[in-house]
Parts: sequence; C-alpha cells; structure tokens
Amino acid sequence: MAKAKRNRSKKSNRTPQENEAISDKVEVLLSEGFEIDQATAIAFRMFRDGELNIPAETSPEYKQIKRKRKSFIQQMKEAAEFLGLDELLKNNNKR
Repeated sequence: MAKAKRNRSKKSNRTPQENEAISDKVEVLLSEGFEIDQATAIAFRMFRDGELNIPAETSPEYKQIKRKRKSFIQQMKEAAEFLGLDELLKNNNKR
C-alpha cells in the first residue's frame, strides 16, 4: 500500500498544517504573556513531543476556531491599548 505524499517544504520538513499549529500555539502563548523567544521555544518543544493537535486537513471547523481565536486575541490587544496597558506589556516583554 502506497503512502500518501505529504506536502512538506524542503527548508523545514514540516507540513503546512504542522507549521500552522506551531504558529497558532505561539500566538496563544504570546497572549498568555510569554516573551516571543520563550513562546516559540515552547511551541516547538510541544511539536517535537507530539503535544500539538495537528489536523490531517484544514477543515471548515478548524478554520472557524482559528478565526475566533485570532479575533479574540485582536480584541484583547485592542482592550489593552484602550486601557493603556499595551506599553506596559511591551516593556514587560523586553525584560
């Protein structure tokens, strides 16, 4: 039985779905207050250890969840900016 060919980029050897799952996890970790370097390291460690939920295909339900999450993160950023917390968060992430 032939294996299905996986669409992988030559540079990273990860599928687009794997890259998307890692990117999504980084966004979630950033919204939780982690610094960019730390959030990236955590997301890649989770990927390496098989802890990320990586869909076989990008389903309509997955796209809807992703849109809702991005919308929520954007709303949180706007709320922080409105309350004057955006500069505080930026300064905190530089430490």
